[in-house]
Amino acid sequence: MTWKSHIAIATAVTLPFNPTAIPFAILGSTAPDWSEWILKFFGITVQHRGATHYLYVPLTIMFIGLASYDYLYWFGVGYFTHWFADSMTKSGVPLSQFDNHKIHFFGGKIRTGEPIEYVIAFGLLLFSVLVVQPSMGMIKGDEESKFNAYYMDYRDLNEKGIIDNKTYKENRFKLF
Repeated sequence: MTWKSHIAIATAVTLPFNPTAIPFAILGSTAPDWSEWILKFFGITVQHRGATHYLYVPLTIMFIGLASYDYLYWFGVGYFTHWFADSMTKSGVPLSQFDNHKIHFFGGKIRTGEPIEYVIAFGLLLFSVLVVQPSMGMIKGDEESKFNAYYMDYRDLNEKGIIDNKTYKENRFKLF
């Protein structure tokens, strides 16, 4: 997949939940590729779709970010969307260094740069924008429509005293 597609998919996944985290998800969605350049700069050679594309990398980042509930989590989400998007290509992606096989979701039929790649990526982005449309006032800064039906910040609600600790603990990890 191209960077355009990785960015579109990460944006589509992040937008309904936390629009302010989109830059971090975008950075994470391109991280497996640009981290290869950084490693190469320091003299560490890595095969493309090798060590930077192991599944446990984004899962670890997401877990650490979830524990501290900050933008590191969304960086990990973007990283994971990169891994998942690459898994739909003919080249596939590895699970870990201990597995010789590559993962191919949906038959792994997509070739990088083919029109179907862009149809999937930007179709998902369009769908996401249409789903989030009722809460777009939050992004535009419209004070009257700050409510986002697709992302409830339970921590903030708890800190403001709107919900109690029990409700916060029950709902803090819910995505919908």
